Amino acid sequence: MLRSTAITQPSGSPRTVGSVPPAEICVSVCLESGTPIPARLVELASLDLMIIADRPLRYGTPVQLALFSDLVTAFTQNRGIVHWCRPSQHGWQIGIFLTQPLPDRLTEREWSGLRSGLRYECNWKARIQWGADGALEPVWFCNYSIKGICLLIQHLVPQGTTFTLFGSAGTRDQPVLNGEVRWIRQDPDGVQIGCHIQGQSGRDLPRMFGNLDAVHFASEKDLSAVQLSESIETQNCELSASEKFLPVRAAYDSSPSTGCP
Repeated sequence: MLRSTAITQPSGSPRTVGSVPPAEICVSVCLESGTPIPARLVELASLDLMIIADRPLRYGTPVQLALFSDLVTAFTQNRGIVHWCRPSQHGWQIGIFLTQPLPDRLTEREWSGLRSGLRYECNWKARIQWGADGALEPVWFCNYSIKGICLLIQHLVPQGTTFTLFGSAGTRDQPVLNGEVRWIRQDPDGVQIGCHIQGQSGRDLPRMFGNLDAVHFASEKDLSAVQLSESIETQNCELSASEKFLPVRAAYDSSPSTGCP
C-alpha cells in the first residue's frame, strides 16, 4: 500500500503512558499519490492519531499510514482522513481519523493507557436546544473527539440531559446533531459540559460546524477538472506555511497554495 515514505521517531505525550516508552512506535505517512510526508507520532487512540508534520494538510485529505514497533508482528497499515490541522512551534499538528481500528498487537504492549478517542481543540459556535421543546441558546465548542464533544454554556444543566445542536444560524428545521451530557465542570467563562454523541459523528463535526468543505484530491489527470473549495482558515494556514516552514527560495518562487500537497 505504501510506496516510498518518510519514517521518523515519535515524541512522547503526557496523555499516553505505557509500560514501554512510546518512542518504540514509528509512523510512516504518505499521500494517495505516494508522496511521503515527514512526520512523527504525538498521540494515538484506537481510531485516530495525531502527528507533527512539516506542512499543513487540507481538511479531507486522504493519507496512507504504516505504524510499527521493534516487534516484527507489531506492524499495521491503515488509511485515514485529515480532519484537524493547527500550526505549532515544531511544525503542523495534524489530526487523522482512521478507517480501521488499530490492532491490539501494536498498542497493548507499548501504549497501555490509550484513550477511546483523542481530543482536538476548536472554537466553533452553534445553537443548542435542551430536551424536545427548549428554546435555542448559543453554545461554543471547546474540543471534540470521534465520539464526544466539550461545550461551553452559560448555565448549569443536569447530568444526563439530552440536547439537539443546530448550526449557528439556529434554524429549527435542520437539526445537526443529538447528544447527552455526561459531565459538568465550572469554568471562569461559564460551564463546560462533556457530551456523548451518537456513533462516530465526530468525523463530520468540522464540516458541520467548522465550515470546512472536504477536499479529496483526484489523480493528476483529473485534477484540472476538480474545482477546489478552500476556506479562509485553509488559505491562512497555507500562507503561514509558506512564510514559516518553506525554504526562503521556495517561499518566493511558489504561491502560498503550495504549502499543502
